[in-house]
Amino acid sequence: MKVNWGALGITIGLLLLAASILTVGLTAGRKLSALTVGLTATKTAIKRTIIAQEYAFTKADSQRRAISLEDLKEGYALADKFIAK
Repeated sequence: MKVNWGALGITIGLLLLAASILTVGLTAGRKLSALTVGLTATKTAIKRTIIAQEYAFTKADSQRRAISLEDLKEGYALADKFIAK
């Protein structure tokens, strides 16, 4: 029985190429999932900060004074109530 080494080499090469493409695809999928979770957490943190700062600014402006640390603490407490829902 004569073996066609060229065809065998090409077949093995194609199988290795397919396996590497599959591995890269699976790895990329997991990384994208982790990135999506990270972006969601970042988006939530940004919303929380915006709500807190807007509350602090509005309260201080209505009383015609500078923003205080207490205003920001109240703002973050309010933001936590909104985000928890």
